[in-house]
Formats: sequence, structure tokens, C-alpha cells
Amino acid sequence: MKSPMHGPRLFAFALFLSTAAPILAQTPLTFTPLAAMPDGGRYGAGYCQDQNFFYSVGGGSPATAFTGDVFRYDPAANSWGAGPFSRGQVSPQRFGTAAILAPNTSTSLLFVLNGAASTGPVAIATGQNVRASDGVAAGSFGNPTPASSAGTAVWNGLLYAYGGQAAPTPSTYTNQLRAYNPATGVWATLAPMAEAKSVFGAAVNGKIYIFGGFDGMVNSNRVDAYDIATNTWQALGTLPTTVASQAVAVLGELIWLVGDFTNQAYLAAYDTRTGQLRTFTSNLPPRRNAAAAVAGGFLYVWGGNTASSNATTLADLWRADVQSIATASPRARVRPPLQAYPSPSATGRLTVTPPAPAAAQLVVSDAQGRTVRRLAVPAGAASVEVDLADQAAGLYLLRWQGAGRPAAACRVVRQ
Repeated sequence: MKSPMHGPRLFAFALFLSTAAPILAQTPLTFTPLAAMPDGGRYGAGYCQDQNFFYSVGGGSPATAFTGDVFRYDPAANSWGAGPFSRGQVSPQRFGTAAILAPNTSTSLLFVLNGAASTGPVAIATGQNVRASDGVAAGSFGNPTPASSAGTAVWNGLLYAYGGQAAPTPSTYTNQLRAYNPATGVWATLAPMAEAKSVFGAAVNGKIYIFGGFDGMVNSNRVDAYDIATNTWQALGTLPTTVASQAVAVLGELIWLVGDFTNQAYLAAYDTRTGQLRTFTSNLPPRRNAAAAVAGGFLYVWGGNTASSNATTLADLWRADVQSIATASPRARVRPPLQAYPSPSATGRLTVTPPAPAAAQLVVSDAQGRTVRRLAVPAGAASVEVDLADQAAGLYLLRWQGAGRPAAACRVVRQ
């Protein structure tokens, strides 16, 4: 799990999406400060946990944008340190991923991959293994399609990697989902995501849930789930606001989302069982590109930054008691999505599935916010055909508005 690096973006689109949702009542949550990270902190670090420790790998610091240190936090002792790891344990990198496989066993390995090196935002093509028990380097593994700012998840001994920035110039994002089997050293290519973007999430009960993301132009509010057993994706709906650069942690069936590139105070919990989202206000200082973990019923958040300058790197660690947060929250249910396919479309012809069988307006806008199509959707329509064959290649926003219903939006790419 990791947070993305953003380039220039179109803020008008992000605002357009976020204002389409109703304003929700929020619940207050109180955080307590704990021991600060060493070296002035880290942002864009890979992070993961086992039953005893939290791990922070690489990331930018106040002194440099790329570090190769591994730090370990002991929640029982409230202390940070290098533990068995040495300075420069991994290749200097930021916006990479760390994951633990076979935690708390003699074969427990820390997997480090997809970090962007000092040569640019292209991910390092070779992953690294470090033994969690003693910090000994345990070899490397190939990563045939590396992408920085990518999401990862671990389930049943396999490492899943999805999305991310594949190239810096021109800025290119991927929708690939792949699974790595450490027993065979083989990557398997699985069903791709609906959108190419940097996106983060977590695995719960055999499904990988992903939230929002950034595609090089705009942020997303989309929620999707990948069923590992069937190798299929399902669009679950949209969040009330866009989200990107968030930290992610799991407590039971709840997935916590902490921070956002723009709304750095964002804090929410998504219930994977009910599809409901609960948002919170808190005293946690705002941040993006942070790290998070859950242990003993507490949500821990550390590091991150507040702007692109290394000087905005954060070192603080905070903890909140979230054990009592009800999973069956009565708050905002994620809305059914507006869907359009295929995307990307080589011909410009799209089939759009409305979120409800109601009479509505479907408005299509280009990347500059100019309306290029306005269609009346009749009541009961199961789908609508949209023809953008006469439009230039690029990103387009589709917005559906039915009388007395919340608006819904999605994005498509015309190749």
C-alpha cells in the first residue's frame, strides 16, 4: 500500500466530481501523539506490518527525496528504530511498496517493489527481499512491468500489484493487475482494472478493494473490488468525494482511508460488508503520502508530507482507538456507479449504463470542461449509446443527473 506522486492536474475536474455528492455529517475521532519517526520522518514510504511491528521502507526525507532505510516501530514499546536493518538496506526510492509474506515465521520476508529511483518516476525493475527476522538481504526478484505509486495486497501467500505510473514522459498510467508467487518466482497477469491510474486499497475476505486514484489528469471517486477466486472486477459505486495519495489500513471488515492529495484532513472508513462509508473529523494534523496500520483496535498514522517540498516531510506518529467504531454504519452508502465501456475506446463509440432507470440528462465534457455532448436519457433506459468519433483523443467526463437524484459521473478515454 502506498501513496502516489502527482504531476500537473486539472483541479476543475476534481472539484466538479466532489461537488456532485451530498454533504455528510461527520463523527469526531481523537488521536493521541506517540513517538516520532527518526531522521525527521518520511513521505511516500512503503509500509506494512506483522503481528509485532510496523515497517517503513524508503521514502523521501527532509534531507533528500530518495532514501533506502528501513525503520521498524514497536507499538508495545512505543519506539522507533532500525532493529536488525542497516542504513541503506534497500535501493534509494520513494512511492514504492512494502509487503510482508509469511509474517512472524522463520521464512518471513519483507518484499520491496515499485519504488521510483532518483533517475525519475519510473519504478525500479528489480524487487528486493529482506528477512524480517534478522534484516539479512534475501535476494531479488524480477518485476517485468514496474509502476511507481502502485497499490499492493497480500492474500493466501501471493503478492498482488495493481495500477501505478508506468512512464514519466509522456505521463503514462497502467490498469494492470498482476500476482507474484514467491514459491515459483512467476508473475501472472490478471483481469485489468477499469481505469489506468495510481490507486490504493486493501484485501479483505478474498477481495481487493480499491478507492479513488489519479490518472495523470484528475482524481477519482470510484470504488471497485476484485474477486480473487473468479478473477473479475466489480464496480461498487462512488465515494462522496475524490480521494488520492491516501494511506490505507484494515480493521476486520473496515478499510480506513487516511489523508488525500487535496483534502489532507480526509479520514473515512469503508465497510466492505455493507458498502457504507463513514467519515470523521479529527485532531490528526493533515497530510498526504502517509502510512497507516491497525493493531490492538487502534489506528496508527505516521509520516507523510503537506506539499512537494522535502521541507514539508512529517515525522509525527498518532494513534486513535477505533475498536468501538460500528461496522454496520448507517451513514453514507456508496452510490451505484455510472459506467461506460469500452474505455479506452479506439472508435469513440461508448455504451453507458445509467445508475438508475430514471429520466435524466447525460452531459459529456472534454478535459477543458467544454460540453461536447448533451443527451436526454429516457426513463427505463438500460443503456445509452454515445458517439465521440468526431472528438479528439483524450480524457472525457460523463455526468448523469436525474430529477431528484444524486448526480453520478465517470471518465472515459478516447484513443
